[in-house]
Amino acid sequence: MLDEDGLRDFLEAYSRELVRGDLDGVAARYGYPAYVAGDVESIPVASPEDVRGAFAGSAEGYRERGMVEAVPEIRGIEELTDRLVWAHVRWSYLDASGEEVRAESYRYLLREAGNSCMICVVVATGTD
Repeated sequence: MLDEDGLRDFLEAYSRELVRGDLDGVAARYGYPAYVAGDVESIPVASPEDVRGAFAGSAEGYRERGMVEAVPEIRGIEELTDRLVWAHVRWSYLDASGEEVRAESYRYLLREAGNSCMICVVVATGTD
């Protein structure tokens, strides 16, 4: 079972890939098909191309808004099965001086995969 340290390692690597604009790295963190749900729309994610398309330009957008780092804070973990975890994560987006510019929270359904995990479902739960 994925423990909190393993989840933190996964999220920190995911964060670095997002901030750098490493779309292949971001896409490799998803299990397919995946699903993204929010208040306004739901998006099926069938392939790595879908993830790359969804995140194209994200790193540049972060920088344009002064955000240079995304810091995950694990707020809760629920073990659903031996291989499935429901994680509540708050993301803090920081500027170059380390000040928080924005914060958002998500729930992730993650499946253990070897020494790491894969994102199966993402639920946007709001801004903080």
